[in-house]
Amino acid sequence: MFNRLLLDMSGILDEETFHEYVSKKLNFPGHYGYNLDAFWDCITDDEQSSMPRKIEVEGMAALKIHLPVLHDSFVECLQDYVKVYPNRDVVFRQDSPSGEGLEFEGD
Repeated sequence: MFNRLLLDMSGILDEETFHEYVSKKLNFPGHYGYNLDAFWDCITDDEQSSMPRKIEVEGMAALKIHLPVLHDSFVECLQDYVKVYPNRDVVFRQDSPSGEGLEFEGD
């Protein structure tokens, strides 16, 4: 497990891209189901991901504009995650100060 991970949602325009991005950044298994139930299963199962102690999620305002239902469900999911794992931290930012965007494609 690593200590910190940055997720930048500012370039996410559709649900498929969201799931591709988070699955790559969080090292989900190849059979990841591309839905928030599968996301929850992966983040709560140490066998399926390597969740950091702290996740910083940027670009939430853009995600809310493009995918409001996914935004709300994603926030709720991560808030529930912190309740289950109180030694973990999730920080949400509306803007995207890192400018990381969707550079995961070249990783």
